[in-house]
Amino acid sequence: MTGRFEGLDPAQKRLYGMMQTLMVYRAQGATPPPGAPRNVVSQQDALEAVLLIAEHVDALTQSGRIHVADGGTLASMLMLVRDYIEPLPHGADEYSEADGVKPDLEATIEVLRAAQEATS
Repeated sequence: MTGRFEGLDPAQKRLYGMMQTLMVYRAQGATPPPGAPRNVVSQQDALEAVLLIAEHVDALTQSGRIHVADGGTLASMLMLVRDYIEPLPHGADEYSEADGVKPDLEATIEVLRAAQEATS
């Protein structure tokens, strides 16, 4: 990983490489063997990471560097991760009793699972 990865520190290079390894497993329809628990990342760390990614996706989408449909897909996937780590707030806003997000999560999961089945 040289050239286009210049500017990344060694930890970023290794973690980027891990991401690519996981994508290769997925592309091959395989599941990587799980590692032993490292007890490094807290729930709060994971929540912050999801929001940091969401901020970048939003900025790139708003600037036109990511197509709106792709930004929406990425945001939807991030909200699945966020809901798994810690359930999303209910309702469209803090004053609403209705859980408008649940049907959206269900629909997104259906699309995700259908795509997984199509590639299996």
